[in-house]
Amino acid sequence: MTGRRSRSIPLSLVGLATATLVVGCTAGGEQQTDLTSTPSRSAVTADRELAEAVPAPIRSAGALTVGTSAPYAPMVVASADGTLTGFDVDVLSNVAAVLGLRLDLRQTRFDRILPGVVDHVYDIGSRGFFATLARQRTVDMVSYFRGGTQWAQRAGDSVDPNDACGHTVAAAKGTVQQTVELPAKSKACETVGAKPIKIVAAPTQSDAVRALQEGGADAMSADSVVVATEVHRSNGALTTAGAVFDSQPYGFAIAKGAPLGGVLRSAIQLLIDRGVMASIAERWGLNGLIKTSVINGATI
Repeated sequence: MTGRRSRSIPLSLVGLATATLVVGCTAGGEQQTDLTSTPSRSAVTADRELAEAVPAPIRSAGALTVGTSAPYAPMVVASADGTLTGFDVDVLSNVAAVLGLRLDLRQTRFDRILPGVVDHVYDIGSRGFFATLARQRTVDMVSYFRGGTQWAQRAGDSVDPNDACGHTVAAAKGTVQQTVELPAKSKACETVGAKPIKIVAAPTQSDAVRALQEGGADAMSADSVVVATEVHRSNGALTTAGAVFDSQPYGFAIAKGAPLGGVLRSAIQLLIDRGVMASIAERWGLNGLIKTSVINGATI
């Protein structure tokens, strides 16, 4: 599919955006079900100037369509009934409210989010994406938070992320850790004559955690916010391995040169300036606030 999906639901704003999840939004004619996500606790009202600046096709549809992929706690989390919540969901719920729009979340595979943005299936791609130079070659990235990479290990083990030659390390397929960090470290091992790192490219983040828990990997590399969440959830079974490194901004993806970019950046900046972003981060126990949202601010 290369065109924009039909969005005929009228504009609805009650001081807080309601997010809608469309389950099974993939090729193959899978059945779709509408579910409502848990809205953010940080209610905001529409900003008239920004609402009027929303590109006409989006404004007339009354909805901000977002491609995402759960689970990827704490950025996007799916409950047993498919309800979506999470840090990204809360931020985008407030962005939609500021712009006078409804938030339309569409669940798909991780590797289809950015292509969907490029093909204008989604207005925004969101799933805790690091804003990287590689990604900025195909999409524009609007920054909203900051994080880094960290490793996790089983409690009692001792794995050094800076000296992991010969170890087996899991990472979710398509992440910066799986595509950039681990291959570079493995190559460095081979350069000095050591055993390479065996990289387990797990289909999902949950699979990467499971590989670590069940002994299929010695360690797991992921976004620092993800590692913090999984370590907390493990009730002592997992611990961090080393400190956070390669800190960089998270970005919402939009089509290259899309007029939505400036509007989205301004909406995020409003949330930062009014303290809404800080409140959302506190709700999810995160520490990575930025002072200024930018478009394409990647350095690595």
